[in-house]
Amino acid sequence: MFLEFLSRRYWKQFAAIAAVHIITASYGVTVGWPAPIIPLLRSPETPLPSGPVTVDEASWIGSTLCIGGTIGTILFAIIHTYFGKKIALLLTSVPHIILWTLILVGDNVWYIYGARFCSGLTGGGVVSVVPLYIADIADKKIRGTLGSLTIIFINIGLVFIYAAGNYLPYDLIPKIMLVSPVAFIVLVSFLPETPYCLLKKGRLLEAERSLMFYRNISDQQYQTAEFTTEFDELKSFVHTQSTQSRICWADFTTPEAKRGLFIGVFVMALNQFSGIFAILTYAGTILQMSGTGIDPNVALVLVAILNICGNLTSFAIIDRAGRKIMLLLSATGVGLALAVLGAHSYLLTIGYDLQGAEWLPVLALALTLFLGAIGITNIPFFIVPEVMPPKLRSIGSTISGTLLCMFAFVTVKLYPIMMVNIHIYGTVWISSGVCAIAVVIIIFLIPETKGKNLNVQSDSKK
Repeated sequence: MFLEFLSRRYWKQFAAIAAVHIITASYGVTVGWPAPIIPLLRSPETPLPSGPVTVDEASWIGSTLCIGGTIGTILFAIIHTYFGKKIALLLTSVPHIILWTLILVGDNVWYIYGARFCSGLTGGGVVSVVPLYIADIADKKIRGTLGSLTIIFINIGLVFIYAAGNYLPYDLIPKIMLVSPVAFIVLVSFLPETPYCLLKKGRLLEAERSLMFYRNISDQQYQTAEFTTEFDELKSFVHTQSTQSRICWADFTTPEAKRGLFIGVFVMALNQFSGIFAILTYAGTILQMSGTGIDPNVALVLVAILNICGNLTSFAIIDRAGRKIMLLLSATGVGLALAVLGAHSYLLTIGYDLQGAEWLPVLALALTLFLGAIGITNIPFFIVPEVMPPKLRSIGSTISGTLLCMFAFVTVKLYPIMMVNIHIYGTVWISSGVCAIAVVIIIFLIPETKGKNLNVQSDSKK
């Protein structure tokens, strides 16, 4: 049934987003790169002629990405606003090429800082452009499914680097990764600009052909009543936006805007302060410090695979189960799994004999990432366009994406320092507490947005 569904109406949407997600998967490689590489850089066998890096330098290696991400989110938001989403997507490959070149030729930690900054620029583009691109081209019936692909591709990159980072030579990885932006540029170049962007520029015929492409309609004679209705709604939506006054402070003071901004800030804060991104960044170090008897190199790969299983679970059921229930289950599960990981670390620290339970940290870490992947790590990226008022959708996504990068900087910079000063248990218990608070907020304040039509001013008008 799924293959039949994929082969007819929606396959071009899946194919287009798969092409776009080449850069997303490549970004995932850079997200996970510190996990296997930082332990190497801190060891006597470091490939850097300048010698092993310190704890503070390792924290900057992790967090410099977030500085670039903050700038990249704003930069690419400006680019897609004025030049369109296709141009913005193509330009995300530029810092990606630079970053792997810096890692390839670098001989000290400053080259790595520069590379991580460039990685953040690409990540900012992914955060600010990809969700809006998906919202522009996706049929509302599968928008959640297509939105879930973003985190799946990021985690495909994670699996690759977790597996390859411990076994391939340090300088071989950038040589391999320089291929991906070239493939990305070639494939995305063949995709049409989104119908929304073309209508904003007044290119009506091209917009119609673009929507026909993404709806897999080969000729105008095959246009259905459903297609005509959708295109008319999109034209009306763009016309209404174009005739509206410029965005002003009053637009942010409406109840709908306040609720949308609150939800956007909340889901991005949960995404980061749950600790999942920091755990992905420092998974190798956490496994080394947690006292597991399992080879950390093997454990890294197992954890990454279970993470993808969570992504696939979300992909399969998000448009049936709904956003709210998935977010609630995710926050609850992550909070409990981190509490267990902290308890194991605490008992080990105070001297309890935990022989026979060495597998528990790996299981807790795997459950954290699996349960995070069904909600916390992917839903924020496509729920923001669904909860924001249409007039504020683009700027709301930019604000949320910028805050995401700022929150990420705080967590990724502090996590390794906190793990030294208050141990693993203190660090992950803080994240567990964040999840507990989030559960209450989700229950009482987060609406369900499954199936919401983004091309009308309000679903209540339909």
